Amino acid sequence: MKNKITTHLPAVSPLLSYWTIVILSLCFVNSYNGDFVFDDIEAIVNNHDVYDTPIWEIFKNDFWGTKLSHKQSHKSYRPFTILSFRLHYWLRQDLISQDYHIVNIILHSINSLLTLFVYNLILGPDEQNISFYAAILFAVHPIHTEAVSGIVGRAELLCTLFTWVSILLYNCVIYAKNSFRAWIAMSGSAICITIAMLCKETGITAIGICAVYDIVIVNKIYPIDIIKLLLFKHSNKKFNNFIKDNNAVSRLVILFFIAIILLFLRFNIMRFSAPKFQAVDNPASFMNSIFFRILNYNYIYCLNIWLLICPVWLCFDWSMGCISLITGYDYRIFVVIIFWLLFGMLIIYTFILHKDKTLRYIIMGLAILIFPFLPASNIFFNVGFVLAERILYIPSAGYCLLFTIGLYKFSARFFLPKAALLAYIMLIILLFTRSWTRSSQWRNEKLLFQSALDVCPLNAKVHYNIAKNAADTGDINLAKLEYQEALRLNPNYTQAMNNLGNLLRDDGQISKAINLFKQAINLQKDFATAWMNLGIAQSSLKQYKESETSYFMALQHRSNYPDCYYNLGILYLEQKQYDKALKAWINATRQKPTHRRAWTNMILLLDDLGKTEEALRMANTALKFISDHAAIYFNIANILGKKGKYEEAEIQFKLAISKNPIDPMIYANLGVLYHRWNKFSAAKQMYKKALQLKPDLSSAKENLQKLYTLETSIK
Repeated sequence: MKNKITTHLPAVSPLLSYWTIVILSLCFVNSYNGDFVFDDIEAIVNNHDVYDTPIWEIFKNDFWGTKLSHKQSHKSYRPFTILSFRLHYWLRQDLISQDYHIVNIILHSINSLLTLFVYNLILGPDEQNISFYAAILFAVHPIHTEAVSGIVGRAELLCTLFTWVSILLYNCVIYAKNSFRAWIAMSGSAICITIAMLCKETGITAIGICAVYDIVIVNKIYPIDIIKLLLFKHSNKKFNNFIKDNNAVSRLVILFFIAIILLFLRFNIMRFSAPKFQAVDNPASFMNSIFFRILNYNYIYCLNIWLLICPVWLCFDWSMGCISLITGYDYRIFVVIIFWLLFGMLIIYTFILHKDKTLRYIIMGLAILIFPFLPASNIFFNVGFVLAERILYIPSAGYCLLFTIGLYKFSARFFLPKAALLAYIMLIILLFTRSWTRSSQWRNEKLLFQSALDVCPLNAKVHYNIAKNAADTGDINLAKLEYQEALRLNPNYTQAMNNLGNLLRDDGQISKAINLFKQAINLQKDFATAWMNLGIAQSSLKQYKESETSYFMALQHRSNYPDCYYNLGILYLEQKQYDKALKAWINATRQKPTHRRAWTNMILLLDDLGKTEEALRMANTALKFISDHAAIYFNIANILGKKGKYEEAEIQFKLAISKNPIDPMIYANLGVLYHRWNKFSAAKQMYKKALQLKPDLSSAKENLQKLYTLETSIK
């Protein structure tokens, strides 16, 4: 039996190896000051769990802030990741994207170091040189860009951190000097596995990695030994000793029970129901033919492996036309066959009689590669994506280990140490450069979405996101064209119909907008946003009854919908149904206490109805939730001014100016207050300030002219 892999590549001291890994892991630093992009918007910016949901409620919601019991929930349960986002907001009292990016980069550096420590455990003290070269490959691999540069990738980063720590603690269990230390270490490992799972579901696969490590590395049991036992053949002495070793068996039994408990709790949280996805999310899982379904799954496995081997084509989203389905004779079938021939040879190699350390290392590499990938493989349940680069974060550690072992074997067999070292250095430089450039594309949505066109020009979602970004930046013509292209590529794309309908409605093309909203609703009956937008469009055509029905349908499908209540209030206001309008806006503010437009409209309506005291009470209530909103102070000031309480009104106007110093209407109305108060000099100053900000403000011009006329008459 060989005791060591013969290598000729230069060794590196531990201290130098640590610094090298940390420095190389900074290849993603280009994104440190990037924006919130793509999924970050829904998971962080629009997710109330990040800034104002009661802490305990976070544990009842999925990753996107939706109740787990809701039928539209993705069932992605990652409360500890959300709590890490919440911590940022609590510390800064604001959502600052740079903070989130910097922490992600730091976490990747820590994970890269921990990966080295895990490799050292697996390979032992004799092969730590291999650990270093594998760890630097992990540190710079471009497949990690989405996990590091995309803030929602925090789930992968935290999950990996606690997965690696759980393995390191499990090693402490094995070599503990007494049972007390062993139980402490086992408890720590179990806690870390649980935390890893609460950061990302794949954390539970750490149990499988620990079990394989115990069996293959620690106890040196090979797959052929297990096969012999199952076939009732004679097993070797080591295997017999392993069976008789109470400590080893106890560890595995404990791991088994931890797995059962965690799986039960996880499925209990999901209420033992799988999430429901649409065909556009994962088209292969909706194929009627089992054969073609499995064939397409296997082709996707090939693409995942290819991205690990050659991470040139990277895309933020691989759905909607990125990967066309195999529905008949297709050259890609041969790709699947070749993949399984090569992978099958590797699997068979692990089961042959030849036993050495290299085989055990390969088994561990395969375990790290395969186990964390299983939840995304569509084997146990369908997932909501075709291919996602971020889910390869942990599996890539297995690939890096296998690749480096292969390089060492190659250099040893062909006596090409210098060539192998040069090739490896060139590879690291190449991957570092790719990670550096790719991370810069995650700095903002425009760069990210445009980069996807080179990889997936037929992806409707790419065009949809380009359109959405264009609309947000005011390029309406480009937005319309890209939404139309998205619908050409995917005629059933309901979100694109809804957004294009909004643009057409704003452009005055109400009938076309209504047709698009109705198409979207016919395709997706519970599309609450489309129902609300249909109601808005119908209201603009004075179709009040139809509009009210549409709003009610939106609320039926989404009971917690403050914007819909707000628009319903606008509908009632237009019909002079003031009590109903107030009730609708009250519902909006109950569901969203920071709904500024609803508060403002209630105050104005109460004032117009002559209920000034009630309007003032409403305004003071609003200030408890939106104390920085200038319009509330402005409205209070106007009410007080009409009541002749000039001093109090002046204070409120000045507070409004402090919150919004560039609103000309505040200065103009403060000028009116001074005008009535006979403080003509101050009034003149305010009118002039208003006209500086808005030269065509007619009310300020007229009032200033009246003031000049009054001053002339007095003289």
